[in-house]
Amino acid sequence: MRKLMILLLVLFIVVITGCSHKADTLTPEEKKVNVQQGGQLKYGSLNEPNTLNPLISNLLATAEVGKLVFSGLVVTGDKGEWVPDLAVGVPTTANGGVAADGRTVTYRLRQGVTWHDGTPFTAADVKFTWQYIMNPKVNVVSRTGYDQISSIETPDKYTVVVKFREYYAPYLTLFGTILPKHKLENVGDLNKDPFNRAPIGTGPFKFREWQVAEALIFDANPGYYRGKPVLDSIVYKIVPEQNLLLTQLKTGELDVVGNIAFSNFEQVKTIDGIRTVIEPTMVWEHMDFNLDNVLFQDLRVRQAIAAAIDRQAIVANVLKGVAVPAYGDQSPLSWAYNPMQQPPTRDVNIARELLTQAGWTPGPDGIMTKENKKLAFALAIPNGNRQREQTAQKIVEQLKEVGITVEVRPVDTQLFFSDILKNRRFEAAIYAWVAGVDPDNLNLWHSRKIPGRGNDGQNYSGWRNPEIDKLTELGTKTVDVTARKDIYFRIQDIIREDCPVVPLYFRGNIAAVKETVANYQTNPNPAGNLWNAWQWGFSAAK
Repeated sequence: MRKLMILLLVLFIVVITGCSHKADTLTPEEKKVNVQQGGQLKYGSLNEPNTLNPLISNLLATAEVGKLVFSGLVVTGDKGEWVPDLAVGVPTTANGGVAADGRTVTYRLRQGVTWHDGTPFTAADVKFTWQYIMNPKVNVVSRTGYDQISSIETPDKYTVVVKFREYYAPYLTLFGTILPKHKLENVGDLNKDPFNRAPIGTGPFKFREWQVAEALIFDANPGYYRGKPVLDSIVYKIVPEQNLLLTQLKTGELDVVGNIAFSNFEQVKTIDGIRTVIEPTMVWEHMDFNLDNVLFQDLRVRQAIAAAIDRQAIVANVLKGVAVPAYGDQSPLSWAYNPMQQPPTRDVNIARELLTQAGWTPGPDGIMTKENKKLAFALAIPNGNRQREQTAQKIVEQLKEVGITVEVRPVDTQLFFSDILKNRRFEAAIYAWVAGVDPDNLNLWHSRKIPGRGNDGQNYSGWRNPEIDKLTELGTKTVDVTARKDIYFRIQDIIREDCPVVPLYFRGNIAAVKETVANYQTNPNPAGNLWNAWQWGFSAAK
């Protein structure tokens, strides 16, 4: 399931601005950095967590610090692949961890892992976490997926058997945070318990102190199962003003800052001793056609518009390289992305030929006409995002070259998402989706997900394609990963062929990292930048 969002959350191909690209081609030996043990790193954040329990908050700040304290059964690596965490392996049908019907998933747990207070971690903690999430008295962010579990069995301390009512394709996205049973099982009000502000976990850092509105301090966990982190401590410093963040970067008071505003990109690049990192995100900008509009019911018109749009120019000139072109609904970081697909390039001649085939001819002003009607449409966008506004204007210019007139219509953001999209009151629209770790996009493409007439979905284009309906349903029911990948490869092909939307680009997120910080890595996971902080350190003098 994908959630509609207009702001940043998660992430896409690594580009480092202001430093060499050599790292992409270095050998493992060359990549080794001489890192000194110890030290305190200061991480700057615009926002303060509202709790330190990731299961009851949807704030990015909570998710970020949560990665310091807590562990999951499996997590995503720097390429978006699933890797084991508290489990010793990733359960699949191939290794016997998933039953043939997909309804039983077995996790083998690491032995010797302890909570920060020294209590052993066991299968009972995993079962308790599920019970915690399903407790109607707990204000968890989401129960999606967990509500598909019929039971969890713990035949021994290090085995967890999860039984689903029916196959749940994104099963690996569950249990990203495991809570300690011994600390919470006898708590009266789990929403207000002090644990939420001073938790213990099995993660690489222990919570030490919360200085409200100033900073949170975390100390290295010497008992971490991967080994003691390189750093002695991390200070998560709250700096609620972008200019102040930049000032503290310049003065050396901060070592790492995530989520730099795009408007400050050029300024950050000029700070001595700081490298800017374009972090991967899976937020993709796209233009939707309302397929109930007569103009867009002609496939050739949609294909012509797609052919006339220059994604590379938009990324280079509008986004200044802080994005990558999108060619479908799956990010190149997703296991469901088809690396063999041919990236579409702008071709004005093909666009004009398609329009000619559709019966459009150039008028005296160069605008295509048909039956005394000009080829024109309105393009709705939510206001307040300068990059989106500039993207829309660039599209206006590009389409004008092939004889299409476009009027950009900025709309109040709340109205855009609550009314214009939901009620499909647009001709064409530009906005963004956040791609999930799992590739299931049934909610976006299936015909029964077209809003209205009792349907609840986000197929705002109104796409009706029988093959897509069949494939999106099959994708949620297919257990074998290889077979499932083929399904999503085909869906990507059909999106390009049928053009219900024009994918534009996957956004990047800007981070500023002091050059002396070693082992900083990007990750497409929506949980923020601290996912591998246990490896971070400061470069040792040579």
